[in-house]
Amino acid sequence: MGVAKAWRFTGGVFSNLALVHQQNKQHFCWRSLSWSSAQRRPVSWSVVCGFMLFALGLISLFTGHVASDLEWYSQRLVKRSLYHKLDRASHTSIDIWKSKLSKFYYGCSERGPLFAPAVRKQFTNGYLLIATSGGLNQQRTGITDAVVVARILNATLVVPELDHHSFWKDDSDFANIFDGNWFISTLSEDVTIVKRVPDKVMRSMEKPPYTMRVPRKSEPEYYLDEVLPILLRRRVLQLTKFDYRLANNLDEELQKLRCRVNYHALRFTKPIRQVGQKLVSRMWKMTSRFIAVHLRFEPDMLAFSGCYYGGGDKERHELGEIRKRWETLPDLSPDEERKRGKCPLTPHEVGLMLQALGFENDTYLYVASGEIYGGEETLRPLRDLFPNFYTKEMLAGEELQPFLPFSSRLAAIDYIVCEESDVFITNNNGNMAKNLAGRRRYMGHKRTIRPNAKKLSALLMARDKMDWNTFARKVKSCQRGFMGEPEEGRGEFHEYPSSCICQKPFKYSILDNNNDQNKTSKGGPTVSETNSGHGNYSNDKKVMRYRMKQS
Repeated sequence: MGVAKAWRFTGGVFSNLALVHQQNKQHFCWRSLSWSSAQRRPVSWSVVCGFMLFALGLISLFTGHVASDLEWYSQRLVKRSLYHKLDRASHTSIDIWKSKLSKFYYGCSERGPLFAPAVRKQFTNGYLLIATSGGLNQQRTGITDAVVVARILNATLVVPELDHHSFWKDDSDFANIFDGNWFISTLSEDVTIVKRVPDKVMRSMEKPPYTMRVPRKSEPEYYLDEVLPILLRRRVLQLTKFDYRLANNLDEELQKLRCRVNYHALRFTKPIRQVGQKLVSRMWKMTSRFIAVHLRFEPDMLAFSGCYYGGGDKERHELGEIRKRWETLPDLSPDEERKRGKCPLTPHEVGLMLQALGFENDTYLYVASGEIYGGEETLRPLRDLFPNFYTKEMLAGEELQPFLPFSSRLAAIDYIVCEESDVFITNNNGNMAKNLAGRRRYMGHKRTIRPNAKKLSALLMARDKMDWNTFARKVKSCQRGFMGEPEEGRGEFHEYPSSCICQKPFKYSILDNNNDQNKTSKGGPTVSETNSGHGNYSNDKKVMRYRMKQS
């Protein structure tokens, strides 16, 4: 039986492949995952109901009858999640500033009792070098997965190398953006991490480190079957272009490790944290709550999308020239791409959506962006809709000067402010949007709005054919399910870290009180097809949780 098959049949307990190669050494690949079916666990409702349905299926085969009533009851037992219990309350209205259900959820990524501690470096299978790829948040995802791969391989991870050759041309190293010592110490119980391969090891090598690129979203067994033998043979191995090279769905303990890396270990350097926290503080001095808008509207991003934004022949020529950088991109129909929801919203369209959802024009916006195609002319419609418009450049002044040559460090400052905002919205679903959406869910399900691009595109193209009230009602309708509610949506783990979200105990009386308050409250507006509900919102000053987490 091969390693891959053995892994499948044992439910995640990998065979000791390294031990086959060297009997007298302790090579344990992902040895911590010894939680197996042999461990006793309480019988869950899912198991009971699954058995019931299996029995009913056998009865149906012989009797020709379907016990629909019993099946219905079993489904009710399976769906005991909080979201279904709160279904009546959640369908009436949605507070646009804060989820009423967020209080019942919290982030949980503690290692389980059977997750064995990291092996000291002299007993690991070798040194794993990682070369990340892309911008800050794409690299952040790669670093997170690199730690998990090191755990799977029982390798000593060398602090990852950042990408200096991407479009952004940022030569920042890991230590310029992330707190390296914090990273190593926070994960010390999970993976052994060093800053560099020891000189003694490098001098003893007959050949330079072996370099390879693994396929995207590779399963753990691929790493054991294809990567581990090379690591054992060469002792030092480098994986290049490491972005999204690990499968989305992993064992729950490895998913929790992903969360410990992404939400706890990857802490920005102190200078970045200080500037980011100052910007958050300055926003809160002006207002009790604000929206962070992440605008991806750079020329290269628009060119890559293949969409058209109304700029005539000048736009077609300029974006067409940029698009030639990618030789393998297919010819796309801009109209078809927009109908499919593949085109990022313009700043004006983002403003229209916010107003349609119920945000007043005196709402404060923090706009996180790089170079906007069209400059101030492109941003003006959004400024006109929301005059309280701020950017890091407007808030920071001279404090931003040391960071200006480095796009990744500037993006890190934006990341801090967006994470702390009351509401976060993006005009696309790129790496930063996904990463922040996952973090905000983990940190308390703060309102995170993802445009329903496919439906919104059709609605925005037809907005001149309807009055404002009709447009607003339709926007609210199509955005239901895209407002960042706790059990809303499914997708990549970095955006929906479901294994790291736990439910708190609750009482129905709390819901009844909330429903009564919703009927009488004069707080913030809500998303409702009838527009008759009103959410409530506390104006108490927030504690800067980011400062507490990161200091």
